[in-house]
Amino acid sequence: MANTSLSLTSLDFDTLKSNFIQYLTSQSVLKDYDFTGSNINVLLDLLSYNTYLNSFYLNMVASEMFLDSAQKLDSVVSHAKELNYTPKSTKSAAANISFTVTTSGINSPLTIPKGTTFTGQNSNGTFQFVTSLNQNFTSANNVFAINNLQVFEGSYFTDVYTVDYTQETQRFVLSNPNIDTDSLIITAIESNVNTYFTQVSTLFNLNAQSNVYFLQAAQNGQYELVFGDGILGRIPNNLATIVATYRITNGDAGQGVGSFLITQDLGVLNGGIATLSPITTVANSSGGSASESINSIRKNAPRYFATQQRAVASDDYSSLILSQFGGQINDVSVFGGELLNPKQYGRVAICLKPAGSSIAPNYLKQQIDNFLSPYISLPTRIIITDPDYTYIGINSTVQYNVTGTTELASQVQAVVVNVINQFSKSNLELFNADFRYSKFAAAIDGSDPSITSNDTEIRIIKRISPLLNYPTSYVLEYNNPTEVESRISAEGYVAGAPFYDEPEITSSSFTYVDSNGTQWPLSYIRDDNFGKLVVYTTINNVFTVINPSVGTVNYITGELIINAFETSYYDQYISIYMNPANKDILVSKDKILQIDLADVTVNIIPTQK
Repeated sequence: MANTSLSLTSLDFDTLKSNFIQYLTSQSVLKDYDFTGSNINVLLDLLSYNTYLNSFYLNMVASEMFLDSAQKLDSVVSHAKELNYTPKSTKSAAANISFTVTTSGINSPLTIPKGTTFTGQNSNGTFQFVTSLNQNFTSANNVFAINNLQVFEGSYFTDVYTVDYTQETQRFVLSNPNIDTDSLIITAIESNVNTYFTQVSTLFNLNAQSNVYFLQAAQNGQYELVFGDGILGRIPNNLATIVATYRITNGDAGQGVGSFLITQDLGVLNGGIATLSPITTVANSSGGSASESINSIRKNAPRYFATQQRAVASDDYSSLILSQFGGQINDVSVFGGELLNPKQYGRVAICLKPAGSSIAPNYLKQQIDNFLSPYISLPTRIIITDPDYTYIGINSTVQYNVTGTTELASQVQAVVVNVINQFSKSNLELFNADFRYSKFAAAIDGSDPSITSNDTEIRIIKRISPLLNYPTSYVLEYNNPTEVESRISAEGYVAGAPFYDEPEITSSSFTYVDSNGTQWPLSYIRDDNFGKLVVYTTINNVFTVINPSVGTVNYITGELIINAFETSYYDQYISIYMNPANKDILVSKDKILQIDLADVTVNIIPTQK
């Protein structure tokens, strides 16, 4: 009996063709055919191509049916919509500026209208910034002080629609995908009456008279307005004009602008003459971000759905913040106030890692605080904190085979430094991201085929920036034990004599001010091998202790306490180095590890094999 089994499950063309030939050769009526002959071979190619293309198409269609496997943005957005998740839009970078305006022929108040334009530059080019509100400023004379005026990167854009209920498929899709949805204002003009509609994300407390709209993602990265149905939210009147005004922006490209010029005449806007002083930048532009990526939507949408519009567990807080501010916030760590120092029971600590900077600006913290208030029963329980950054110092000696590459030692060094930098960005710089030494060493070995080995030493670094000429105390938490060496005795030391062991704690240089007000250039901190921190310097190659007890170190917990530390000079910051007992560095709570290239040393040694 002929074999009627035909396998068509493969996605490989050659395998499909082989299966066809195997099947046909099993048929008695075709047993004498030469399937490699030109005519039937062409037919077999066509069958195989057709089967291959159908298999590929069906596989792609099936993949797009699930959030985990979908690759197209429109598919991922559609699945997220089922979870009531709206992907984050592009966000404008914001800056704070101050200046004074001297006027003539303008009575108080002086108005700076919404949309007043400024320009600024960074390495990405020139950008336009606009005000977001109409603001009035008063003065008893003709000089107006404009302090902390907030301006946003971008320009305002308007979409206008006419409600027509004869069109069953009418949609209100915002035309520009580069929208910052935080700036969106919706107005319905009905019988010459303007009615403002506010955005909501739930059906709670809505009725037939609620002037609300829902915002959802649409195709091609755009957004769509959805109004009520007459039961949960009011339906705009037929033939009403819907005006959508919003800011379009370049996102994270507008970060870091620190110098501004106004491009509009405030005198003309206020019906007189206005002369501006040079603009002072209070805070460089920050907070700008690109629209949410597919991977971010895939991660955040299910977690946002799990919160069910409330903040109880720590994951609820994280999901709510990332769903609303994910473009501006890279990561969130939420923990109980009992872990704070000092302890604050009953409070919730929220630590923010902003995008594009180290510390979140105050206005963003306030926005997050306001956003969370409706989701929790006790709004005053929130404490928003900044990350505690810990740096890893790298001293790596890399051997490479000169016969296995045409690159120079300097080129291999550049490759290794770049890999170290990428390792930090990919594996660290987020909460709860531990440093794994074996993976780091493997990354260096794999950075270039000619590299044969590396011997890498690491140190944990904390940075302090004390006020000059003012005694300051610190508690530095390394959260990892130091190296444990044998202690010869606990007798301490004699002033001017060397210590018994190599130090576990060292520092960069600074100018120390002792209790008598004497300044000591090129001073350093180190431990005395028995738990005390001392300040010393070297005079004529003689080791001299200046302060025998400036603080303490706990070698087991990695906690340093520095008391009444006073300095009159240091370069940018003072680095406090610790030699860890383990090469794996662990973090928790509000700690973030990262590698700064300023703390990286790579030595290249060429070998012949």
